[in-house]
Amino acid sequence: MEDLEVIGQIKSGNADAYALLVGKYHRPLLTFIFRIIDDEGLVEDIGQEVFFTVYRSLKNFDVSKGTPFSAWLFIAARNRCISVLRERRGRKRVGLEEIATLADGAKSAVDMLLEQERTAALTASLRQIPEPFRTTLLRSLEGESLDEIALAEGISTGTVKSRLFRAKERMRLLVREYFGGKGYGRV
Repeated sequence: MEDLEVIGQIKSGNADAYALLVGKYHRPLLTFIFRIIDDEGLVEDIGQEVFFTVYRSLKNFDVSKGTPFSAWLFIAARNRCISVLRERRGRKRVGLEEIATLADGAKSAVDMLLEQERTAALTASLRQIPEPFRTTLLRSLEGESLDEIALAEGISTGTVKSRLFRAKERMRLLVREYFGGKGYGRV
């Protein structure tokens, strides 16, 4: 189920649906928080605070703006981390170095989310490749040579090349379709 569908259910009164979002983002969020705070004792507490705050503010989340829920969640986490760092330093201002570190952390979170999206696209696309092509492609991705694949599958090297070509072309089309036909670089 997509994030926006879950949010729609929550806004319609199904509070239990929030567990789906927590399950999906719990580990990535804690990893993100740890990169900023670097204190294992605080990470889980901050994560819970962020999930609670986001849940209470979900009524203000405007789906029509096109902002992904994950970005909203990670921005809330970054803001909470800044507050915690300020509190820990006895109300001292957060320095430029720390702000730069936070900005780098935010980029890392975005990179992490993009990587998750790419992985999801590849996995979904791979499932749609017909079996003999998928097996050949996976063996190739695992580093087997054309001759090793041919021997293992009992086919000629030419057939291996043909299957790889067709599987890669199909993957290219499926991944492009997954991203709505947008060109996100070479697939």
